[in-house]
Amino acid sequence: MPILKTIANTLTISRFIIGFIIASIGNIQRKLGLKNAILWLILAWITDVLDGYLARTSKMPEDFIGKHDIYADMTVSAGVLYFLTISNFISWKFTLIFVITAVFLIWYLKEKAVTDGIQAVPYALIIYTSLKYDPSYGYLIIAYLLFLIFITWPRFPKEKVPEFINGIRNIFKK
Repeated sequence: MPILKTIANTLTISRFIIGFIIASIGNIQRKLGLKNAILWLILAWITDVLDGYLARTSKMPEDFIGKHDIYADMTVSAGVLYFLTISNFISWKFTLIFVITAVFLIWYLKEKAVTDGIQAVPYALIIYTSLKYDPSYGYLIIAYLLFLIFITWPRFPKEKVPEFINGIRNIFKK
């Protein structure tokens, strides 16, 4: 079903754009943009779930965009990190150290589990920030993540968790 694959690819590409939108919110609105950044982040996460589902449902072979989906995810994570930094929720020093460390770990370890872990840091920081400065949006993020685990439950414990754990094991085997 080529149409499903096209929609999946469009959603993946939209996530690249959303990463830049989140970063731009920091440039334009600074701290006042927290709510908007969170809403765009949730939208990015929704596109991530949908593109994977549609790509699998299409039963078409993985293409260039599908193989590089992780870069869209990393763009969103980087957009969140930039937003938090430019809005002075976190320090430039932390961001610089984090980015240098992340680039080194990705380059040296070359394991998907590393990129998953690196993405989690800005997401954890925005959850913490939202709970501190606008708890209703912090709870919205948590509610979405719990909903996501619920709707992906058969796949989450059987595929995602073991995939991450095996990736971590592979790191220690090197």
